[in-house]
Amino acid sequence: MEYFLYGEQMLWVTLRAAATFAVTVLVINIFRRIWRAVRQDTIHSKFIKNVLTAAIWIVGIVLSLSWFPPFTYVATALLAGSGIVAIVIGLAAQESMGNAFNGMFLSIFKPFEVGDRVHLVNANITGFVEDITIRHTVIRTFVNSRIIIPNSVINQELIENSNFCGAQASSFIDVTVVYGSDIDTASAIIAEIIGEHKDFVDMRTDELKKTAPKVPVFVRTLGLYGIELRASMWTETIAINFAACSDVRRRILERFGEAGIVLASSKIIDALITPPNS
Repeated sequence: MEYFLYGEQMLWVTLRAAATFAVTVLVINIFRRIWRAVRQDTIHSKFIKNVLTAAIWIVGIVLSLSWFPPFTYVATALLAGSGIVAIVIGLAAQESMGNAFNGMFLSIFKPFEVGDRVHLVNANITGFVEDITIRHTVIRTFVNSRIIIPNSVINQELIENSNFCGAQASSFIDVTVVYGSDIDTASAIIAEIIGEHKDFVDMRTDELKKTAPKVPVFVRTLGLYGIELRASMWTETIAINFAACSDVRRRILERFGEAGIVLASSKIIDALITPPNS
């Protein structure tokens, strides 16, 4: 069946379609303003927000097109959920529907939250979860780029989540001193510098505080060139851990120099650059 629109009829239909689209844009803006006012930055809320936003856009565009006679029956079928149309769309959008369902599972079971530091083991991707949409999850890397990963892919990944059971993070402080060094003094210096650092977090339970030292320092191994000591530097979040560990290592180096404790690496360098007969 053919439809022809002329003159005022065409103008009237066009104005109705434009008004419907304008109302859709207005509803989207109001919805986003309300959502921002609520300020729920969780993976579940972001997913729901993106689903509702997409739904409003789809309904608004379909309603806008429905004012034009050639699209009336198509729009009615889409909104009514016609079986044949639904099957055709479903077959054509299997991958998109798969991403939507996987996004829903991620939102429900929450293997990560917005802001969590995650490492995707198989893909070897590390970064911070920034957003989740119907189709994909956005990971912000340490160089401030964004990696867009389909939800169906990330839902099958091995995910290492640094924030899953708590935001605290730990890194090892490894120091190797030459044989003959005063191990007790070296260990005491390491423990003092770590324990008094402004970013250090004491992870001991109340019971352990009665018996265990604040910062235990262990002899990791008796190496080829020296005695390897190890302690853990705990911080409130992974974001500040690297800088805190760097500061601790610098202070250990200064204090070792004052105490006359020699690092094994310095002896190795001396042996390499000093002539045998000197």
